Amino acid sequence: MTQEEKQIILETYKWIKVKKYVDDQSLSREERYKRLEKHHLEETNFLIDKIREVVKEL
Repeated sequence: MTQEEKQIILETYKWIKVKKYVDDQSLSREERYKRLEKHHLEETNFLIDKIREVVKEL
C-alpha cells in the first residue's frame, strides 16, 4: 500500500468495502436480529482492524 493510498483511506470513506447484510425472511424475527447483530459486529471489527493496520504502517 502506497503512502498516497493510506492518506486516501484516512481522509475519505472510499476504502470502506464491507459485505452488505442480506436479510432472510424465512427466519424468525429473533434469528434475523441475531444475524444482523453478528453482521454489525463483524463489520465494526473489520473497520477497526483496517484502521489499525493503516495507522501502524504510517
